[in-house]
Amino acid sequence: MLILNGILALIAIRNVGAESQLEIRSKYRWGQLVVAGLLVIFGAGTTGGLTSFADLLFWSLFMLINIMMGTGGVAAHRLVLPGAWFRRTIKFDEIAGIEIAAIPTIPALEKKTRVIVKFILNSHREISLVFSGTVTTVQAALQAKFGQRVAIEVSKFE
Repeated sequence: MLILNGILALIAIRNVGAESQLEIRSKYRWGQLVVAGLLVIFGAGTTGGLTSFADLLFWSLFMLINIMMGTGGVAAHRLVLPGAWFRRTIKFDEIAGIEIAAIPTIPALEKKTRVIVKFILNSHREISLVFSGTVTTVQAALQAKFGQRVAIEVSKFE
């Protein structure tokens, strides 16, 4: 159990390092928190509870890593992807284009707007992140990060 706790601690430290470099944060993926909570309840419940410090440390680190998996965004020179135990990053050089689209919302229910940003990689793979703000503010922030290297296209949400 000591080795497993050490591995989880190293993963948590690495992910904290990647997450601390985020300059433009995407919206949190709440599904990660639900999954983490259910796994901890199930796992701790089936093993007889938290009977030792090693058990408590394991489940605490496990929950921390799963909570951190919901965060992603844009760092100084990389795109940080949410949803992975080992924080995956993509260099700006691998991004061929960016498409931005606003998510239509009902003004009476929600005052903040959300924007879907699709990052198109050189390998034709697409990665979508959701950001808070208007299309104009998100476009300006991304233009400041990427400059003229990457074409940013604004389209309607369909």
